[in-house]
Amino acid sequence: MNIGDKIRAARIAKGMTQEELGQILGVQKSAIAKYEKGRVVNIKRSTLKKISDVLGIRPSELIFEEGIQTNPKAMAELHFEILMDEDFVGMFEEFRSLDAGRRKIVKDLVHSLAETEA
Repeated sequence: MNIGDKIRAARIAKGMTQEELGQILGVQKSAIAKYEKGRVVNIKRSTLKKISDVLGIRPSELIFEEGIQTNPKAMAELHFEILMDEDFVGMFEEFRSLDAGRRKIVKDLVHSLAETEA
């Protein structure tokens, strides 16, 4: 289940419409529809936090694969995998040295590449 599917399921479970969720978040109904359909691939962390607060779920439930956030062993394995990947760690350090504009370019590129693989 992707982030959009999780947002939709949690919204429906709360008995909310897209319009109601949008009003609470201060965005248009169309923005909620785009989130739920996966047309926005890089939802801001602050927005994900607001969505999770309104829907009564943890941000990690939106971001991670189902079950991983409640499975300490799976989460530890994920962190270990990240830390042991020298290429990833090197790229992360370089990414952190970039200004906000260049970080956005990198994020957009990665999201675009991931979408073409899907």
